[in-house]
Amino acid sequence: MVKNVLLKIAYDGTNFHGYQHQDDLRTVEDVLKAAINKVTGEDNRIIAAGRTDSGVHAVSQYVNFLTASNISPRAFNFHLDPLLPDDLQAIEAREVDLNFHARFSAVDKTYKYIIYTEKIMHPVYRNYMEHVTYPLDLEQLQRGLDLLKGEHDFKAFMRADKELAINTIRTIDDCYYEDHADRLEIYFRANSFLHNQVRIMVGSLIELARGRLSIEDYKRFFDQANSKRANPALGPQGLYLWSINYD
Repeated sequence: MVKNVLLKIAYDGTNFHGYQHQDDLRTVEDVLKAAINKVTGEDNRIIAAGRTDSGVHAVSQYVNFLTASNISPRAFNFHLDPLLPDDLQAIEAREVDLNFHARFSAVDKTYKYIIYTEKIMHPVYRNYMEHVTYPLDLEQLQRGLDLLKGEHDFKAFMRADKELAINTIRTIDDCYYEDHADRLEIYFRANSFLHNQVRIMVGSLIELARGRLSIEDYKRFFDQANSKRANPALGPQGLYLWSINYD
């Protein structure tokens, strides 16, 4: 009998060229698919809740796949564990309805971006945080976050070389920051995001909090008549796919 297995995975994106398959490059999808195929003896199609770029990490990513294997769905993570590298782990597994789709069944996703704010960053953090040492006006940062909430045209916050003939309207359900002693953590929750949107939003927020971008210029990024791109994306190492919510 065919079963639909939902697998929760986590990975350190440092040595992956993103989630999605790329010829002759090491990707999460290819490494995971090879392990699943070895366990099931099938050529399973793997559906992911989302795709992360090169260097981006995932604390909670989900994939699903159909299988006729006799292995209990709840045991798949244990069977996969010895076949996966140290930077990719299968956290848990369970059976879901056959019509479940890891991407389209998701209610929302949360991304977290971490910025280290001390003058000198320890080298062990270099692959896991962005480094910003400028004084930041957190009140301005909050104003910028408040403006991001809700439905907007985010085309100015999308990677510049991407084709714009797509729907660039997105809704940010919530976004907020947490100020810790040595780092700033910024969270974004939405049903979906454009390519590089989170990293570009954070880049613009930092420019706003530094005083290099006025609130008036920041607001213009949301104007549909605006042709100017938002600030460059910050590095991928500070970005984490943090959680995915299903009904």
